[in-house]
Amino acid sequence: MKAYERDAVAKEAEFTPREIEVFASVMLHGTTTKAADALDITQPAVSKMLQHLTEKADFQLFRKSRQRLIPTPEAHMLYAEVQRVFESARGISRAAREIRELRSGRLNICALPAFGSTILPSIITSFSKQHPSVSISLDIRSSATVVQRAGRNQLDIGIGVTSSEENPSIVRRALTATPPVCVMPAGHPLSQLAVIQADDLDGLDFISMGSADPMRRQLDSLCEKRGVSRLLKVEASLSGACIALAASGAGVTVVDRLSAWMARDQPIEIRDFRPHLDLNLSVYRPWGVIASTAADAFTEHLIQTTRSFMNGVDAGIAALGSK
Repeated sequence: MKAYERDAVAKEAEFTPREIEVFASVMLHGTTTKAADALDITQPAVSKMLQHLTEKADFQLFRKSRQRLIPTPEAHMLYAEVQRVFESARGISRAAREIRELRSGRLNICALPAFGSTILPSIITSFSKQHPSVSISLDIRSSATVVQRAGRNQLDIGIGVTSSEENPSIVRRALTATPPVCVMPAGHPLSQLAVIQADDLDGLDFISMGSADPMRRQLDSLCEKRGVSRLLKVEASLSGACIALAASGAGVTVVDRLSAWMARDQPIEIRDFRPHLDLNLSVYRPWGVIASTAADAFTEHLIQTTRSFMNGVDAGIAALGSK
């Protein structure tokens, strides 16, 4: 090949992955015959690719000495770069394997307080024991914020109250029903009843959830329709705060059963409330975003664990009313 032709090849052609593989094998084994055996190809094929690589590099790679190929200093420099590329490829393979096996990854989870501050920590803990290399970030926010962040692709998994409004930016999956219960101070006259009806709240000191709470709006509407007049003495934005107020004797309250059950060791009484108000929880994800393997695995673990736990909660609350 003439000099100007060789220069054109060097400028325009790039090394192919196979040529780089052949070069590395020759560097490692010292002869084209051994390199061919290692790559399971013929010795002439190795020699031909090595010649192409030399022409593309436009400098001498090897010198022959007693049937062996002695690498030039330039070849050693090129081989050092090839080794870095191979190590990067091995790193990519390791990363793919770890992602596939859930040994790495990160989950950004956002949940409403009634769930995120009660059962969710134990669910995260049990998942982390199974997949210790998956890092998890937990943020406690209102259901409205959970839905908003899901729609903006600012989380991997969100848990919030099921919204009646359709949002094309999110994907929703039913998690569990958590119909409210009535919580009262220990020894309260209402504790004599197995089930608390809305009419039983008439004339009682009542602790309300915040005005924006969807369950609060349902309860207010129900009491208005039935002519039930509660004495709205205190309002709190969190179920836990309403329960603590009830435990201190401030009045009775109606909150989600999960929060009430988790606080059952406080000086309170818990009774089922009828009619059941519509209070369901859902899992939210951004629409159009392919969930990671870790997100899929956590979602299945979340749903299975939550539903099993809530079956126990329902049975426990029923037992309290039968005493």
